[in-house]
Amino acid sequence: MKFSYEEKLETIVRYIRQGEKEPANFKLGLELEHFLLEEESFKAVPYSGEKGVEGFLKALMVEGNWEGIYEDENLLGLKNKDINITLEPGGQLEISLAPTKDIREIERIYNTFLKEINTLLKDRKQVLLNLGYQPVSRIAEIELLPRERYRYMYEYFKAKGKYAHNMMKGTSSTQVSLDYSSEEDLRKKIRVVYFLGPLVYYFFDNSPFFEGKINERNSLRSIIWDNCDDDRSGYVTNVFNDDFSYSDYASYILNMPPIVIMKEGKLHYTGTKTNREIEEIDYKNRAEFEHLMTMAFPDARVKKFLEIRMGDSIPYPYNLAYVLFWQGLLYNEKNLDYLYEKALKYSQADLDSIKKDVYFKGSNSKSYGIKLKKFYLELLGLAADGLVYKHEKEYLELLRELLLAHGTPREKCYTDIKDNKGMKKALEWCLVGGGIPVAK
Repeated sequence: MKFSYEEKLETIVRYIRQGEKEPANFKLGLELEHFLLEEESFKAVPYSGEKGVEGFLKALMVEGNWEGIYEDENLLGLKNKDINITLEPGGQLEISLAPTKDIREIERIYNTFLKEINTLLKDRKQVLLNLGYQPVSRIAEIELLPRERYRYMYEYFKAKGKYAHNMMKGTSSTQVSLDYSSEEDLRKKIRVVYFLGPLVYYFFDNSPFFEGKINERNSLRSIIWDNCDDDRSGYVTNVFNDDFSYSDYASYILNMPPIVIMKEGKLHYTGTKTNREIEEIDYKNRAEFEHLMTMAFPDARVKKFLEIRMGDSIPYPYNLAYVLFWQGLLYNEKNLDYLYEKALKYSQADLDSIKKDVYFKGSNSKSYGIKLKKFYLELLGLAADGLVYKHEKEYLELLRELLLAHGTPREKCYTDIKDNKGMKKALEWCLVGGGIPVAK
């Protein structure tokens, strides 16, 4: 059965609308990516082999209550009632936590997982690291995960941006998912997220290394995404229109090449053909059109929630503070309206200019009208005011202390390296289990 453009559009619009929730039912979603590294060398652990990432997952499955996720004979993930573990193209472990209303529940689930793997890591002489880019291994040295989707993507990206393969195999992020109550609410939230994008990429930059060398550039992952694939990364088309709608996002999806489509449970390579042009997809089959939604990688994307993809992988408990930063700004109606009014004054060209200014000037940039550091401190204050409970505000205080003592996470690492403490000592705070506790 063939579907018209209008039928395809309406299917996606209806899907997004089904994600609407009452504010009282808003939850927090968190996905944390990690590098699995050799303990002594900090080199990337390959996927294959008993000591590889697959071997790590198999050992974890034996010890705990996990169900394996396979493609052919390859173990590519695990899941239980609280957590999904999936693997990114370079073997990065993505830990997806079940959405919840309370940051303490997120913390409980995450810490339970960390305790479960602690002995396993020690026995295997491996570590799990929160960092935005691989510290030692170069992408040419990292095995591509044996997943069909990634193989197609890797080939496709050869004709795209110069850092597309770096994105796939070299980066790790912290992704926050938030709910929306209406089309207007989503419009406000996604516009504010894009407005704050240059600032967030900078202050949550945790990438002190690039391709085995010290990285002195600000916002490395932003640079990588800007040199990946304009068809699916960066900005959502028309997101800066004052009347941005569900239909606009659906149109963005339909006019994007998906690279591969899902048909009857199998992947099919589609190259540069757009979703609008492809006729094989059954839009009455949710799995087939949901797959299309996952092939878009903008800074903020929509499924049945708003997913914010700008933050680097940062260690506990700062990753939890990052969740609360967005919660305090976007789930508080007063803060959201205030920031939305500010965001309306900035175009895509303005934000491109801000991004470049921040690359070169960092916290001294005045591209938002005031010094970037001062604006971030204002945002931390707004976020704290937008939270209800004292224990939530304590996490945000950690971000303020980090800013005042070191600047960005990358700068904290970089300072320790310059002080001749060595790479391993500088990255110790980024090791799983190396973070500091939050006052209770």
